Amino acid sequence: MIRTLIVRLLQRSPALRFFVLPAAFLLLVSLASLVAFVASRRPRLDSINPEIGSPGEVLVIRGARFGREQGDGWVEVAGSRVTASSYIQWTDRCVMLTLPELVGDGLVYVHARSGTSNPLVFANRWNIPVAARKDSDAGMPAITSTDVPSAAIGSRLTLYGKNFGITRNASTVFFTWQVEPGIPVSVGSDAESQLVACQDHDFDYEFWSDQEIRVRVPDGACTGSVYVRTERGLSSPFPFEIANSPGTKRFANKRTYVISTQIDITGISASEGNMLFLRVPMPPETPSQRGVQVTASDPKPYMDNYRGIILHQLEGLRNGRVEKVTHSFLVNSHSVLTSIKPALVKPYADVKSPLYAAYTAADPIVPSGSDEIALAAAQAVGTEKNPYLKARLIYDYLTRDFMTRGTRPPDSDPLDALRKRTGDAYDLAILFTAMARASGIPTVPVAGILAITGQTARLHWWAEFYIEGFGWVPVDPSLGAGLEGEEEVADRRDWYFGNLDGRHIAFSRGWVEHKPMAPKSRVVYKPRSYAFQSIWEEAGGNLKAYTSYWGDPVVTGVY
Repeated sequence: MIRTLIVRLLQRSPALRFFVLPAAFLLLVSLASLVAFVASRRPRLDSINPEIGSPGEVLVIRGARFGREQGDGWVEVAGSRVTASSYIQWTDRCVMLTLPELVGDGLVYVHARSGTSNPLVFANRWNIPVAARKDSDAGMPAITSTDVPSAAIGSRLTLYGKNFGITRNASTVFFTWQVEPGIPVSVGSDAESQLVACQDHDFDYEFWSDQEIRVRVPDGACTGSVYVRTERGLSSPFPFEIANSPGTKRFANKRTYVISTQIDITGISASEGNMLFLRVPMPPETPSQRGVQVTASDPKPYMDNYRGIILHQLEGLRNGRVEKVTHSFLVNSHSVLTSIKPALVKPYADVKSPLYAAYTAADPIVPSGSDEIALAAAQAVGTEKNPYLKARLIYDYLTRDFMTRGTRPPDSDPLDALRKRTGDAYDLAILFTAMARASGIPTVPVAGILAITGQTARLHWWAEFYIEGFGWVPVDPSLGAGLEGEEEVADRRDWYFGNLDGRHIAFSRGWVEHKPMAPKSRVVYKPRSYAFQSIWEEAGGNLKAYTSYWGDPVVTGVY
């Protein structure tokens, strides 16, 4: 009835039609604009990584308008709400969480105050059927035999087979990892999370051809299987046994850290045709430090991974402008627990190996050729011949006779710490490394951070020494000597010789020599920082002056 009346009025009154119809049109336009505005403020999902994952893995969700902090926000995966304890990081553009044990296949949404995002598809890796693969599959790597069925850590092993590739390139040899020796690895599962790779740092690769590979059995390997991965995929497992080990090593108590770094460039004085290279350290993959991801890098780097660093090239810098370079890393860190029987440790037989030569020599930060170091090492070791016991005597010399203190000035000399019997974590790590090398023990210093209570961290340094047939043994002389670290161990001095907790996050192992990218450039070295590398900054062209501030790495999330 009312609708009929309105229609008759509109038909009989041109004036009413003149006002009502445009008003109705404007109302519809306004409603459409309001709907579009509300939709534009809803969270937006751009990507999830991984798209196919397993329970316990970290899911990284990227997009926009998630909110600066979680607040009332939450993530839905396959129809289930992820519990609050699973979130590692929540920012306006990135959410990181640990996938729950019973995660299913389905859509991922981010729910925020402004609404619900668009969905992206996630699949549980364990729900995907994997067809059995035969070694005869064209192009797939296949191991058919090895020269020996068992060998010790660090021993040479020859793999025979096919489709390894004429050259190695990015191919890798893997062994079963010691954390879970009893769990068989399925090629269809997330296999590499249960494996440990041969390392270039340890000179594990010796020869590579399409049908033969010679490698050293890597640190962290245990009895299980050996694999070859090429660009075509992962080979089927081939059984292999670790033999003649003088002890055991376990990796336990995994902690997942989100770590952020920032560099500020200010006070720029430049004209056209300038450049600045920044070499940003990134945490390395090791048997105890795994699943390292660069979750954010702004601006986009020039090279993602150049000899263990992220390389940025800044060009066209302008006077008075502030440049910021930021990164976020995801690191899974494990405690290292060793038990060694000294009577089973033998003197080094392979003293001509590249590993022995490299890590018993002096370098720009390890003064192992110094007469003072040689004298101190001789006093500490005495007549002892056993490498493990010699390392313990050096450790005891430093932890019992030295006073520890906070971080010393960047230009401080570790030899001065040796003379005064007082030093910081850097001094004790370098002195242990130098004295051990002077005693014929392969040793590397390690630089990084030590995560403290909550989300705080500080720069820290420790070391690792190598035992033939066993691998790397961690030591932290400064914590063993009494430096505050909030540990809950009964005997710190004894525990930190051979064991390391998962709060130690490494950014470099040993000295890394970099060459300048451009001729006649000006380079900057940062002593006593969270990585050992010869070049941190490199300026060239018409960049006359600038000021840089490298913030220490910050722990922004712990799980």
